[in-house]
Amino acid sequence: MRASIKQTAGSVLLVVLLFGMAGTPAQAQLGVAGGLNFDSLDDIDANATVENSTGYHVGVVYDLGLGPVSVRPGLFYRKVGSYDFSNVPNVDVGEVDVSAFEVPVDVRVTVFPFPLVSPYLLGGPNLFLPRSGDDDLEDGLEDVSFNFNVGVGADVSLPGVGLTLQPELRYEFGASDYVDDNFEVGGAEFEPSDRKISAFALRLNVLF
Repeated sequence: MRASIKQTAGSVLLVVLLFGMAGTPAQAQLGVAGGLNFDSLDDIDANATVENSTGYHVGVVYDLGLGPVSVRPGLFYRKVGSYDFSNVPNVDVGEVDVSAFEVPVDVRVTVFPFPLVSPYLLGGPNLFLPRSGDDDLEDGLEDVSFNFNVGVGADVSLPGVGLTLQPELRYEFGASDYVDDNFEVGGAEFEPSDRKISAFALRLNVLF
């Protein structure tokens, strides 16, 4: 049931985003984006440990320019990382991946409006819908979590090509838990002490 709710929510968010893009005004640009995320994940306990905390994210963005301030919603698939349960006694579960659908809404403020390269600051909320390939861990994840992003980037115009590149360094911190305070995997109970997620990320947006 929880997995069905998350899949339905992801589908609804995609439809909403696509409908929003249908009425694109002249000062707006569509784009694709991707990059690496370096997540800060704590071990669930002494036996259930973080196997990999480096992931990636890919998605689409919609950049609406309002003078020096721009609003940029997006929709992303993100591989968060993985946990290793192989050392948990009497549990026949190995490495388990955690991924998520994300809907960030970035507000960008241009610092120096230079002709070809314009640095900016960004910040905004991020809707985070975690999921897992393991049914037990899936049940232990929150249906919806909320995070905030802050970062720096730059608009890099490519004359004659009609593209704008936006390389960014981002930091994300959790405003709510993404995992329950008590859940089971393979019949073993876990009570993680740190249930929020944070991450540094490198991202490149390509606007058309």
